[in-house]
Amino acid sequence: MSLYTVTIEDRQYQVNISGSRCTVDGELVQARVLPLNAHGLHLLHHGSQAFELFLSAQDADTYEMFMFGGRRIVTRITDPGRKHAQPGGAEDSGKALCAPMHGLVVDVPARIGQAVEKGQTLVVLESMKMQMQLRSPRGGKISKISTQAGNQVEKGAILVEFED
Repeated sequence: MSLYTVTIEDRQYQVNISGSRCTVDGELVQARVLPLNAHGLHLLHHGSQAFELFLSAQDADTYEMFMFGGRRIVTRITDPGRKHAQPGGAEDSGKALCAPMHGLVVDVPARIGQAVEKGQTLVVLESMKMQMQLRSPRGGKISKISTQAGNQVEKGAILVEFED
């Protein structure tokens, strides 16, 4: 059983997933999510419809979900039971922002020496015709930017580093 709090446009929903059963605020929903690759791309089946979505880990128990279907929905999902995959890495410690998947860098609004807040957009990455705003994992000052608009990046590539 997995319990989540999903926030969409400042409204919170309680989602409970147990096996193939899913409820939203206690109401049964006929939906399932299937992973398409190891880079965060998923397929959401709801009734007879299917939607592509991208899940990106933001910190230890929070994900950001991007879903396109004529409009963009940004959702934060908190899973209190999620464990760190590889503790101690640069991304895990908040010392760097890494690419969650292979893609094309569309924009880099961040600048070296800039003071940023947690959650501030630092890089815009496009993959499979979807644009994702990669946000700062922490507040601090940017010490290095390892990419620029037009670059292709691999999953895990360090894009932005922070001062200690």
